[in-house]
Amino acid sequence: MKTLLSCLLLLLSFASSAANKTTAHKELSDAPEITVKLPASYDVDKTKRYPVIYVLDGTLNVELVQSMMQRLADSNGGNEHIVVGVESKNRLDDFAPTVNLDPRGPVGAGGGADSLLNYFESELIPTINNTYRTNNDKVIAGHSVAGLFVIHSYHSRPNLFQAHLAFSPAVWWGARETAQSAKQYVTSEKQTANFLYLNIGSEGGEMREVYDDLANTIARNRSVDLVLLLDEFSAADHDFTMAAGLYNALTGLYKYQQKMDI
Repeated sequence: MKTLLSCLLLLLSFASSAANKTTAHKELSDAPEITVKLPASYDVDKTKRYPVIYVLDGTLNVELVQSMMQRLADSNGGNEHIVVGVESKNRLDDFAPTVNLDPRGPVGAGGGADSLLNYFESELIPTINNTYRTNNDKVIAGHSVAGLFVIHSYHSRPNLFQAHLAFSPAVWWGARETAQSAKQYVTSEKQTANFLYLNIGSEGGEMREVYDDLANTIARNRSVDLVLLLDEFSAADHDFTMAAGLYNALTGLYKYQQKMDI
């Protein structure tokens, strides 16, 4: 493990293969923990630059994503990526774009997603780009309320990430503001080139209704510059939809990256 002296100004350090560090930050009340995993070829080919995938709920998901990424790359079925895990200490507050006022949920939670996006844009992404050999192609992935954050990023800052992977996104959150804003975005003239993966499992009721409405609206109104991949896993419970859909999401991403010459 080695300390990266170039990151002293941001007080953010990583290891050559993986690290868990608390970052300095300006936007967030509590610093997220960052894990970085480098692809197998990183220290072999010193000239190669890599796309980066930012994985929310990093403690739980970064090993899953990194191992699947590497397995696909070893079989010529995907690109190697630098995998960055982001572990929030205030998950609902950081990932949910709006404050929940619905008494059925945690009233008062949420509302910090834009601060987290500011952190990505002004601090974390520049640090990763300055520290590692990146090619500036960025992917973000998240499940449940972290998937809600992915949808928020997709419509509110469509140029920040070039691909968005949202597994069972909690688009029912609050007064469904994120779903409504995403629908407004895809029916506008503002759409930009992107890859969007959405999936759902065996969830029913209001969650399924809001998700279906959003997915159908995007499918009907997407521009030719949006590559959309929808998945349904009727036998998978909510907690397992990221594991169930990851192969399809990453192979779809690879096809998109080939098309875009990434």
